[in-house]
Amino acid sequence: MFRLLAVFLLWGFYSFAQPTNVLFIGNSYTHMNALCKIYQNLANSKGKYVFGDTIAVSGSTLKGHTERPNTYKKMQAKDWDYVFIQGFSRELSYDSATIAKETIPYAQQLIDSLKKYNPCIKIYYYMTWGYADGYTDSIPEDTYALMQERIQKGYLQLSEATGGYPIAPVGMVWKTMREKYPATNLYAPDNAHPSPNGSFVAACTFYAAIYKESPIEGKAPKKVTDEVAKQIEQTAAKYVLSYYKKYKLDTVQIEQNKVKPKVSFTVTEKWLSVTLTNKSVGGSSYFWEFGDGKTSRQKNAKHYYAKPGKYTITLYVKKNCEWYTYKKTVNIEGPTKPAPKKN
Repeated sequence: MFRLLAVFLLWGFYSFAQPTNVLFIGNSYTHMNALCKIYQNLANSKGKYVFGDTIAVSGSTLKGHTERPNTYKKMQAKDWDYVFIQGFSRELSYDSATIAKETIPYAQQLIDSLKKYNPCIKIYYYMTWGYADGYTDSIPEDTYALMQERIQKGYLQLSEATGGYPIAPVGMVWKTMREKYPATNLYAPDNAHPSPNGSFVAACTFYAAIYKESPIEGKAPKKVTDEVAKQIEQTAAKYVLSYYKKYKLDTVQIEQNKVKPKVSFTVTEKWLSVTLTNKSVGGSSYFWEFGDGKTSRQKNAKHYYAKPGKYTITLYVKKNCEWYTYKKTVNIEGPTKPAPKKN
């Protein structure tokens, strides 16, 4: 038999046993040094449960991504919670008319598809950085500072034109690093792509942009020294948290539910198994944690415990883009042994 020990209801958004799924759409700036893995390791080391994946094709523009069937397959592959969209390295450094014609319509196409497949996804732009010496192949008098200024302007234009989505200002954290720590190399030998240090700049900026907290003391790649990791973490935290309004990082992308769902369930126990009947009203998705490391996505659930003990059963109910919880703690005592027979 079992004894019901506690019942309590919690409202609001919760993270649970499933990871936060983060998708990166970009090119070689995204896949070089396995940036996705660097971010995932950093976030997990800070107590977040993150899974990351990429749609990254070297040299791809946003238009290029819209033309590939694999882009849409990856969008549908998971319930993505966040996406970072990165343009080609020079795509957002062009004049405003070119950006309006060659970039913005395709960014909007990607956003529309992401929202179609993942209505609760939170969208961020991934601002890149200028080449070490600017783009002198096309603009003879160009410099890093001028190129970075154009890139920042381009991403701000892109954000404004597509609905005010927030920007992870990697390029500006990069610029601050160059100014404050000129001996720390952020570039690969081509003076455009990121070194491992540069990719860690991006990861730390993403972390601060999403969680609004410092990445300090998070896990860095092996090729990034402890001293440089500390420089990058501190710089990313200070810059992002100082300018989060400028880059629309205070934007609320998912409005809170005005009418909350009713969340409850009942428990019926037999031996070491429990039958859980979902009594919730107004939810669209369900997730159970049984208190022993096992989970289920069924609306109603049955579960067998390997041994007697005290377990907290948690039901998560999703309405629109928020999760609500209801918990019951039960003491599973197991079968009662029959009395010994008398001789």
